Amino acid sequence: MWNKSLLVSIRYFCILAIIAIIVMNKINLTTSIIIFIFIFLINNQIRFFSLDKNIYKSLSFILEIIFTVIAYKWIGGYLIMYLILAAIDSNTLFKKPVKHIFNIGIILEGIILLFNESLEFKFINIVLLMVFIGILYLIQDENDKKIEAQKLYDRLRISEEKLKNANRDLELYASSIEELTLLRERNRLSREMHDSVGHALSTIVIQLGAIERIVEKDQQVAKEVTKELRKFTQNSLNEVRMAVREIKPKEFEDYEGILIIEELIKNFKKLTGVEVRLAFTKEKWPLNADQSFVIYRIIQEFLANSVRHGKATVIQIFMAFDDYKLVVTLKDNGTGRDSLIEGIGLKSMRERVVEIGGSFDYKTKLGEGFLVRIELDKVEKLKIYSQEEHYEKDQGNASR
Repeated sequence: MWNKSLLVSIRYFCILAIIAIIVMNKINLTTSIIIFIFIFLINNQIRFFSLDKNIYKSLSFILEIIFTVIAYKWIGGYLIMYLILAAIDSNTLFKKPVKHIFNIGIILEGIILLFNESLEFKFINIVLLMVFIGILYLIQDENDKKIEAQKLYDRLRISEEKLKNANRDLELYASSIEELTLLRERNRLSREMHDSVGHALSTIVIQLGAIERIVEKDQQVAKEVTKELRKFTQNSLNEVRMAVREIKPKEFEDYEGILIIEELIKNFKKLTGVEVRLAFTKEKWPLNADQSFVIYRIIQEFLANSVRHGKATVIQIFMAFDDYKLVVTLKDNGTGRDSLIEGIGLKSMRERVVEIGGSFDYKTKLGEGFLVRIELDKVEKLKIYSQEEHYEKDQGNASR
């Protein structure tokens, strides 16, 4: 957009220059000349500041072209000032192709009015006028580019807002779908629990009542009923376990050890306010029960010692998995020590790691905190029997 204040300054400079030239030439300011100048200025100012429709602005501009001829012939002065005043309006108030026509008309007017002047004077005035119009074209071109860039920016901003709104709507939709899915899953689980566990418990209650009634009358029959009830209970328990295994994701089971460590760190940060940064390599493999337990205890001990003895405020834990081993690095920004006698805590850490075939090392220096490094070989995750499974195994062996 045009710099209106600059153009206004140039306009008034040209107007003052025209008036100054009239005064300097000591023209006899008759009433007719004063009225003419007054009409000339009113037409010029109204066109620039008040007129909106192109037809009115065009008529006013054509009238100024005529006034310029009269003013130059009657009052005199430098023609370039009149023409520059007109050129400003032709390039700021009109668009293509009208402004091209008016610019050509201004140049032709200058050539005609300067026809009887010397070639040098004619050349200087026409060249200055053309240079000034050329500068106005360049300024207009830059303004058009800025306006286009602003429009593009506005479109991009609107598109960005639309994208944000769409993303927000998508998140709300996803949240609604997730909530609906959760409600459906809860309903399914409720139905499954009612059909399996509820039916099993109801049957057990009925069978126990029957046993109570016949145990004193016929112990052999009660024994048979009890045996059948035990089998039914075992089958029902197996069904419940199968349902639980279906609900529990396999990934949770594989990486349960890591999830427990994350929960430990999360709780520690809440209780102490110490910043603990836990990081992993992209590739991970599941830890077996012994590895999970040892790493959990060592991290637990390290966190406590870092705060209690080292006065640490930041603790970093990195678990690097590769194809053959796991390297766990624990480092704090505590006070550290130049000399250290292993206490129960460090000895316990070392013993736990060595017991599962790993290596344990630490390093500390005054002012540089404490560093612990553990290496564990990759082993297949072992199956861990729960107390119920051990009971089932024992019962099976006893029945054999």
